[in-house]
Amino acid sequence: MTILFTDIRGFTKISETLTPAALSELLNLHYFFPLDNIIFKFNGTLDKHIGDSIMGIFGAPITQDDDAKRAVACAIEMRSKVDEINQEMGKKNMKIPVGFGISTGDSMVGIFGSAIRKEYTALGKPVNLAARLERIALEDQILICSETYEAVKDYFKVEKIDNINLKGIEGERSIYNVTGER
Repeated sequence: MTILFTDIRGFTKISETLTPAALSELLNLHYFFPLDNIIFKFNGTLDKHIGDSIMGIFGAPITQDDDAKRAVACAIEMRSKVDEINQEMGKKNMKIPVGFGISTGDSMVGIFGSAIRKEYTALGKPVNLAARLERIALEDQILICSETYEAVKDYFKVEKIDNINLKGIEGERSIYNVTGER
């Protein structure tokens, strides 16, 4: 399966400049609602919102041959939608800067938790790797791992970035930046 994370860059600073009502409107109407709908458009599963982060799963509950391709296409459309939103918000002197991380591999999917609270989610190396890639992504950058790259290299324009060490991930990893569709 393929995991997608997106997150707002500098969210703490943004949240300090807005009233609670304005922050709620920014997140709910201009970020979560439009981007969640794009996940559904590409037949992904909206796993959760974690603060200002969105986690999407492609390949669960049902795996398809094009999970990675749909996840990357989803991120590209999300990036375009955020650009469109930012053009409108620029009139109010506001902006939502986002970054993306995508990883592909075997994961455990199911209902996890305690007797008090349980939720459907994915766990495993691809989830951790996608989260790490999202954290280092610059604004408007879609970073993917080598497994995702191998699955999508014929469909998207991609640039290799130097091998890097990611916190909590063993060894150097090859990562790639998705620049667009072919």
